Amino acid sequence: MTVPGDLVGGDPAEVERGLDQWVAGFERRAESYQRLQQRVEGVRISATSPNGVVTVTVDAEGSLVDAKFTDQLVRTTPDELSRQLLLAVNQAKAQITPRVREIAGDTLGEHGAERIAGYYAQKFAATTEPQPRPNRPPDDDSVEDSVFDD
Repeated sequence: MTVPGDLVGGDPAEVERGLDQWVAGFERRAESYQRLQQRVEGVRISATSPNGVVTVTVDAEGSLVDAKFTDQLVRTTPDELSRQLLLAVNQAKAQITPRVREIAGDTLGEHGAERIAGYYAQKFAATTEPQPRPNRPPDDDSVEDSVFDD
């Protein structure tokens, strides 16, 4: 936003009107950003793991806020459960940037949306698919009759 007219040598009434418009523009922009913040804070995105064992929900910061497991849990090894959970979280996180971009576009317009979405895209760019862990031999702390045993 640019500074209004000639603040030193102009007509005082014109300077006052220009400053009033300038302040009003800042106030409108501040209100828009407050609305955006409220809407983004309400974002919840869910995703289900590829094998269906878990459905997770994350907020706009990528924090896990819910995880629901199916009965398939008892037929899933701990390592596979961990992998499926991370896959579901990553799927949900991948949806955050487009959702925030949509909200920002509705609230701020396209220019503001691109700037906000760029922040989220950078924040979640490192989300990668977890690699399966190699099979490990049982250790001395293994538990007999685990719910995860077949």
